[in-house]
Amino acid sequence: MPALFFSQDQYDFQIPVSDQFILHAMPEANGIFVKVYLYTFRCFYRSVPDFSTSRIAEALHMLESEVLEALNYWQKQGLLTLKQDGEQLWISFTSSTPNPPHGMGFKSASAGVHAAPSETAAKVIRVERKPVYSPEEIDLYCENPIISGLFKEAQKLLGMPLGPSDMMILFSFYDYYRLSTDVILYLIRYSLEGGNRSFRYMEKIAEDWSDHQIETVEQAESYTLRYRVFLPIFKALGIPYHNPNRLESESIDRWLYQYGFTMDLVIEAAKRTISSTGKPSFKYMEGILRSWYQQQVKTLQDVNNLDAAYRDSRTYARQEGSVSPRKGSYFVASNTPYYDYDTYENVGTYVDEDADNNQ
Repeated sequence: MPALFFSQDQYDFQIPVSDQFILHAMPEANGIFVKVYLYTFRCFYRSVPDFSTSRIAEALHMLESEVLEALNYWQKQGLLTLKQDGEQLWISFTSSTPNPPHGMGFKSASAGVHAAPSETAAKVIRVERKPVYSPEEIDLYCENPIISGLFKEAQKLLGMPLGPSDMMILFSFYDYYRLSTDVILYLIRYSLEGGNRSFRYMEKIAEDWSDHQIETVEQAESYTLRYRVFLPIFKALGIPYHNPNRLESESIDRWLYQYGFTMDLVIEAAKRTISSTGKPSFKYMEGILRSWYQQQVKTLQDVNNLDAAYRDSRTYARQEGSVSPRKGSYFVASNTPYYDYDTYENVGTYVDEDADNNQ
């Protein structure tokens, strides 16, 4: 076995690599990740101008997505920190790594060189533009059993073969949004349960889960649990299923948890909203449910009792001539306010903000 000897000459192109990296991090990492770390740190340390993720990929004969995968890996290992700020992609190395002499940082493809912020990234780092994968690239990726298995299982769930555009979008869930294959398959099942088979719609979910750093099926199940509660309400209102916006989420949380209504009461209010207005309206439903809450309604039988009292009050008012039929809805026999359809009839109409994605 030949012995190794080191020259004692000093060269100005040397860079200091930490013992932590050499002794602890490097043995556990694959070779591609090590290449990216060393090359990136060298450019960081030397303050190389006009530097970008694409430049790393070109220099190391890799895909840019592989560079991002490696950088995210080292961030998870605690050796560097990434932060995306608009079109800027920042990188800073941990205190155990020697700082570059001029305190300069790493930049994205469209950004100038800046000192790297110290705080940890709040969002998952992605390339500045989502890659466009050619059919040849997809065929190449399919040689990976993980990717080919993903496509095969997705086809089973969907009950149809995947077209080229479907495969490109599905692969982006793994390559660009950094979701695991298990999470991706759960995402597909989740979308299908909501009655939506559109890959564009699934992509919006993938982006949301990526931003919220959903890494396991358990995390995805916990994150989507509350949305499953909303599905029957949307169906009763005739609204396409989607992740609720802020108004919808706050309203439904209030009805179920603050007012404490059971689902059958909320569904009944939804049906009455459609029957009275001919369109979904969360504010109209709020008028009904707030009125029921004020009158301590607990069951559908309580609602039936209020309806009966309301009808009796209208009959009595007509006989006495004291209340017009149109305004009789303000009162029941005991002069207790019920719900006023006039007040809520033309407000809070649902607008499908994701209509283009639900086609």
